[in-house]
Amino acid sequence: MSDESSSVHVSYFVLCDQVITEANTNKQSLIGIYSAITAPQIPFGVNVAVAIGLRVSSPEPRIITLQVLDPAGNPIFTPAELPFDWNAVKAGLVNGEFATLQIHLNLQMMPINTAGIYTAQLKLDGQLLAEYLLSVVRNQPMPTRPPNLHIN
Repeated sequence: MSDESSSVHVSYFVLCDQVITEANTNKQSLIGIYSAITAPQIPFGVNVAVAIGLRVSSPEPRIITLQVLDPAGNPIFTPAELPFDWNAVKAGLVNGEFATLQIHLNLQMMPINTAGIYTAQLKLDGQLLAEYLLSVVRNQPMPTRPPNLHIN
């Protein structure tokens, strides 16, 4: 393929509560996939698992990074290079046209400082590969009613 970015395809990229990988099959179970987070107060920190499935058709080592941006577009942490072994990709390509990479990581106490749309970005050699949008809203407390008074 002449376009190297076409050698990596995203099968899935989600933020969730937990990723469980089955020991014998390497099958991943994704628990509590996020589309929005509702919080009684902001700012707060949240533990988030990131699950990524990639289909790779070239043995050339690539740099894949994860970055999360706040609603203003500012990074909330330094972009992280995702850990995986390119030798495993090469071995997977021996028997087929593509190799599958399953990556999961935990972002502990990811800072949420304002309501709005947060964007998780998956980049391949610095170029955007996929995005995941996460809405953060502050829930408004229910109005309290005074207790019922009974007068006899």
